[in-house]
Amino acid sequence: MSMAEKPDGPVYVYESTVHCANILLCLNEQRKQDVLCDVTVLVEGREVRAHRAVLAACCHYFSLQLRGPTDHEPLICLPPKVSLSQQA
Repeated sequence: MSMAEKPDGPVYVYESTVHCANILLCLNEQRKQDVLCDVTVLVEGREVRAHRAVLAACCHYFSLQLRGPTDHEPLICLPPKVSLSQQA
């Protein structure tokens, strides 16, 4: 069906007040289980696995670091002034 055509039947719209929160909860569970993680962040000598898209969406620093295509999984080493205690 083209964009100009209208469907014959009723159109239903799904709305949820918790959809965004559920997505973030699921992404965090995936991260904890190292499922679909595609970047490693090194902070205070500890490796933290993460999702590139989540880091890039949440932080301009990571967005700049993770732009562009890559043929390998990125490793980002954070400067010493960043500590795990600052981790959200």
